[in-house]
Amino acid sequence: MHVVVVADPHIPIPPSGYGGAERIVAILCQGLAERGHKVDLIAGSGSSAYGGSVVIHYPPGKKKIQRAYRKILFQFLSWRACRRAQVVVSFGRVDYLWTVLRGGVPLVQVFQNPAKQSELDFVLATRKHALRFVGVSSDQMDGLGPRDLIHVVHNAASVERMVFSPAAQSPPYFAFLGRLTANKGVHLAIQAAKLANVKLVIAGNVSRTEAGAANYFESQVKPYLGPMIEYIGEVNDEAKVKLLGGATAMLFPIQWREPCALVLPEALACGCPVIAWKNGCVAEVIKHGRTGFVVESLDEMVAAIQKIDQINRLDCRRDAELRFSASHMVDEYEKIILEIVANKAKSRMH
Repeated sequence: MHVVVVADPHIPIPPSGYGGAERIVAILCQGLAERGHKVDLIAGSGSSAYGGSVVIHYPPGKKKIQRAYRKILFQFLSWRACRRAQVVVSFGRVDYLWTVLRGGVPLVQVFQNPAKQSELDFVLATRKHALRFVGVSSDQMDGLGPRDLIHVVHNAASVERMVFSPAAQSPPYFAFLGRLTANKGVHLAIQAAKLANVKLVIAGNVSRTEAGAANYFESQVKPYLGPMIEYIGEVNDEAKVKLLGGATAMLFPIQWREPCALVLPEALACGCPVIAWKNGCVAEVIKHGRTGFVVESLDEMVAAIQKIDQINRLDCRRDAELRFSASHMVDEYEKIILEIVANKAKSRMH
């Protein structure tokens, strides 16, 4: 099968640092290539090849004329890259897909961020055949349609590379891992840890681009730092595994409908249970009472901290292997790709 994968151009594939969606693109490209498919990639500067060609495109500038130029240039690049493909898997913006939509190549459009019906309608206005939409959680795609064109494939978490820790570190600590912004809820993790009288180790970056992020850190995080509330800064993959593997549990008081939080299955793969706020994808990823606890208030989070010993760390690892491995995710995408290509062939016969 000849597959063209389209990614946003802001971060290379694979990413060297931050880039959750870009890691998923890399896992998919690698997995499809290992299964014998020819994989061409349209992505940002610095991206790697996966057995096929790499077509580089660049992020648009801030000025309207720059954005228009990049969008027009992309039409030529995508036409040239996709004209002989059997299927296109796009992780990019739908408004860049004019040429692809008007062509006959089957399209799988993936939404990594919150999806809107207007985005699906934009695609459907041009193409209703040889088309599938893929979301990364059921919560993300709830209320969108048409339902018969929508699939849900949970993102993989590089489970194979996450080291399982059968026991937490002593002396014990709980972990928070993520951007230090209000919608990630680190202030609630701090409050819960203080009320439960447990140590909390915080890892993550203070965003320089999100409005209010610096002030949030200064007012909601920094004043509470000390021996029991420790901030270790941003961590690389090796340090992440060490942090999660040693933690008694991870606190994840997410305050928005996050469609896919990769850190959840990453924690489970390390054997680290998760205590998470019921928002977005959380209830789909964490099995309440089995791989962690799903809570809806600060009091419930504190209570869950006090009974975390009920969770078996091996159950966490096994669930991550079963549902969030790279091979499982590639299996799901491959099924969709083969189905849409087969349906396209049947329609030609009729």
